[in-house]
Amino acid sequence: MNEIALTLVLLSPFIAIAVLLATSMRWSLALAAVPAFAAALLTPVGSTLELSWLLLGVHFALDATGQLFLLFSSLVWLVAGVYAAATPPDPGRRRGFDLFFLLALAGNLILVLAADMVTFYVGFALMGLSAYGMVIGRRSQRARRAGRIYLAFTLAGELALFSGLLALAAAVDSRLFADLTGIAMPPVAVGLLLLGFGIKLALPGLHLWLVPTYTGAPIVAVAVLSGPMMNAGLLGWLRFLPSDASGLADWGSVLMLLGTAGLVLGVWLGVMQREPRAVLAYSSIAKMGLISALFGTALANPVHTAPIIAALVLFAMHHLLVKSALFLGVGEWEKRGRVSWVMVVLGLLALTMIGAPFTGGAFAKQGLGEAVADGLDGPAALLTLAAIGTALLMARFMWLLTRPAARPSPICRFPVVAWLALLPVALWAPSMPGAIAFDVAGLVPLGAILAALAVMAWMDARWPGLWPHGRSSDELNAIGLALRHAKRHLPALEFQSARLRVALAWPASAPAPSQGTLVIPGLLWLALFLGLLMAAVLSH
Repeated sequence: MNEIALTLVLLSPFIAIAVLLATSMRWSLALAAVPAFAAALLTPVGSTLELSWLLLGVHFALDATGQLFLLFSSLVWLVAGVYAAATPPDPGRRRGFDLFFLLALAGNLILVLAADMVTFYVGFALMGLSAYGMVIGRRSQRARRAGRIYLAFTLAGELALFSGLLALAAAVDSRLFADLTGIAMPPVAVGLLLLGFGIKLALPGLHLWLVPTYTGAPIVAVAVLSGPMMNAGLLGWLRFLPSDASGLADWGSVLMLLGTAGLVLGVWLGVMQREPRAVLAYSSIAKMGLISALFGTALANPVHTAPIIAALVLFAMHHLLVKSALFLGVGEWEKRGRVSWVMVVLGLLALTMIGAPFTGGAFAKQGLGEAVADGLDGPAALLTLAAIGTALLMARFMWLLTRPAARPSPICRFPVVAWLALLPVALWAPSMPGAIAFDVAGLVPLGAILAALAVMAWMDARWPGLWPHGRSSDELNAIGLALRHAKRHLPALEFQSARLRVALAWPASAPAPSQGTLVIPGLLWLALFLGLLMAAVLSH
């Protein structure tokens, strides 16, 4: 019976594809995720499915970690499917988007249940490459540029992951994840795996795809990209780099450094953005930086590995739900504007994102705090830094929502119902409301968000027009602008601009960013950030 349930989970997206092609019934987008959600609730942990005749032998299993990823990921896919099915489609792109949506869902389900390396890679590659079709779902130059950037980084990640898989399989002489426990990990394989999954987790330097993608893709695509698909990178690390393997301590230190840099980068650049989507994009970079740093802490400190990993998985599930719900809410804001109830719901989601008392965010952060409380001062300080940084980002996000929406469009009732259905789970998961205790530390980010809002009001009153309107700029815009200036003033260097544009997926017609007007706001944000951090540290 359990094997039938797992088989139905894996086949349901492909059945939905057949139904979609035969009947054009878009509700198959939502129905495809229902078996996975039901299996996560009803199928017991330890269930397995083996298909020795397929490929090199395909193995599936449902363990405790996989059950959590399957439960929360399938819920987001289900809500996103309802949202997409009920939204009036672009006539020229409807079937293509739906097809790629279902293929990405299939890849996500395969990798969550995979018990061997090859099957995981197949699911990961199917999910990542199929998402390209969703990213370019809009008819715009911005979406096409975002798609090219996303595809370039995705292909690089797939190549690194496949190379690391080969190096690891050759050293272990096995493809099963169960056989990786206690082995000596080859350094080449570890480096390639960190690179391949690090692109999905947007580590510093590997994150350049994220902001263009999140600001240019359709909102349904962004909801699943920022939730289930991004967290698949963490699941990859958990599967391929078991905590009891040897040779990972030094790599843990590298991840701690990169993760901390990602956290600071995400907060620093996020508070200077001019679009709500861009702020949420940099918030994801900051959150993934925190997750990467804490995963590195677990690798570098084997004594603390088990509690840190357990708390980290719950924290990632909370981020998966809330960030997806926030992006779907931004989609409603873009259609409806500053409607009071939309602003209230987004405000509640922002509060649980910062870990306000009596929310699921407070429960997830409390679990992380308890996991690193025993002799790990650095990670504990990093959690404080992350809490204040998230509060600043959410304050900036809510402030931008008070401005008129840029693209009003026809309103449909059913997408709102799907979004609101996700709200209670996003507010309190991964715990039940009655299990969330009050924590005084949860007042620190609340104070930070109030201080940030007060500073923004003062800045707007003191310097009207200080924050320019229009689209946000990202690092690729800055790189392209710098290359154009360098080519204009230093022609003797022969920059090979065509090759650079291909490497960076940079179109010649991309608009130049107006970064100079953000110097004063950036310095004021930095002063506020450092002041709140110092106050939080001294309070301890």
